Amino acid sequence: MSASSPAPALRRALLAGREKREQRGGAGDGTIVVADLDPDEALALDSLLSPRRPVLAGTTLRIALSQFEAALRECGFDPRELYEGVGGGPVRDLPAERAARRELRTGFRGWLLEHEVVRGRPSVGGWLESAIQQGRVHPDLQPLLDQALRIVGVLPGPEPVQRTVLAAEMLGGDPHGLDFGTPLHSLTVSLLAAAAGLGEHTPAREVWSAFDVVVDPISSNVVGLNLPLLGESRVACLARGMHGTHVILTYGQLATVDLRWSPGVPCFSCENPSVVIAAERALGPSCPPLVCTRGRPSDAVRLLLSAAHHAGAVILHHGDFDEAGVQILLDLEDRYGAAPWRFDLASARAALGDGWTKLSGSVTALADLVRDPAVTIPEELVLDTLIADLRAGMTLTQNQR
Repeated sequence: MSASSPAPALRRALLAGREKREQRGGAGDGTIVVADLDPDEALALDSLLSPRRPVLAGTTLRIALSQFEAALRECGFDPRELYEGVGGGPVRDLPAERAARRELRTGFRGWLLEHEVVRGRPSVGGWLESAIQQGRVHPDLQPLLDQALRIVGVLPGPEPVQRTVLAAEMLGGDPHGLDFGTPLHSLTVSLLAAAAGLGEHTPAREVWSAFDVVVDPISSNVVGLNLPLLGESRVACLARGMHGTHVILTYGQLATVDLRWSPGVPCFSCENPSVVIAAERALGPSCPPLVCTRGRPSDAVRLLLSAAHHAGAVILHHGDFDEAGVQILLDLEDRYGAAPWRFDLASARAALGDGWTKLSGSVTALADLVRDPAVTIPEELVLDTLIADLRAGMTLTQNQR
């Protein structure tokens, strides 16, 4: 065997040696095993390991890693270079890596639990302990945690503050650093919820509000038609003044008043503004109350539906026949006791017409139906049916309940 390059037949032995070296680290030892040697492998290993007992084809080689590497060196090879050649990259030292991770985790945990915000708010420390054990919080998050804890540490401030202003002040001038959906937003909200003793499913806007942080009261809004709001608040007066035509109300408007829905008055809910526009044109002031979620309900939508639910209103919801539409219905059912409005298999079958016969026979529930890529039934395709239902108004709600 040439000292310039090892025989290709040694590849399996070198891979086994590399694996064992990675497992045992730079100074460890162990046994490498290469089973069912073919003739070329047996010849190459016999030449490498001579004058050891003969290595025969069809047998299994078992040899100490240190002995195998010593034989390679005697032939002029650097075992590590050979390992890197067959493995396509540097040889890892797994025991050293584990020790380094343990040391990093220990240092991270010590830093975290000694942080002044954590020490000053035991409930935050409890949440972090649990998150560390679950693997949700780890050393890689230390920079993010440092930012989140600094924000938690300054709240609540002496005066209410907009979230964008807070972000700009705390994050080097970036007003969007705490926008919904960012990792920093999620982490900060979780820490604030723990600090306030709020449940993990508490809406983010409510968590911020508990610390006098105002979250964009304008962009979250709801479209409604003929909303039966009681009282003399500006919102109620606006809704009554706009009777017969749609009204757009922001979260900021709804959150600052005593929002009261007329007891017993039903509420229809749809997913798309096109339904509201069609209802306004066809029915105007005779249309029963109609609320549009515009996809997944915003915080403003939730405030309005919550008021209707607390007033004992029957809430009937229709949406697009797709997976998102079904999830929206399930959410509204869970939170507000909503019932489906023309949002079942029978309604889908009527909408699909002849297309229904092309579907798989496995369609036994609405969830099965909307997973079929051939099914596309947006609300715009059933507007006539929905308008007819709204024209029937109270009768429909009684029949469906």
